[in-house]
Amino acid sequence: MGAWGHGSFENDTALDWLADFEGEGADTVLVAIEDVANADVEEDIDVDRACVALAATEIIAALKTGDEGRLNEEARTALATYRDDIDVAALAPVAARAVARIAQESELKELWEETEDFDAWSTDLDALLDRLR
Repeated sequence: MGAWGHGSFENDTALDWLADFEGEGADTVLVAIEDVANADVEEDIDVDRACVALAATEIIAALKTGDEGRLNEEARTALATYRDDIDVAALAPVAARAVARIAQESELKELWEETEDFDAWSTDLDALLDRLR
């Protein structure tokens, strides 16, 4: 994973997923979130799956709160196209489960724990959870 910051859209994997969202539509949001939220407790959540799920949950949080400030330009453009195709009420609790899972046990968490930015990353996830609730 190439990352240049702790934000949900500050890594190559999230940007690759965003291109899929722009091209394929709202179902990519659902698939990304459910992949992590519904993973078996014993299942390892690798870095790529976690990054994709976090990007998708940012889309849901933006829709839920009306605040698109955490989205990059490409995410705002895609969201404008698919806004009406995403059931925020149904996806927000699923997205919250995905974020909680990543924060508790994931390869991404392990990688951030090895950096001086872990606290900032963790605070970011807490804020994302607050926006989803």
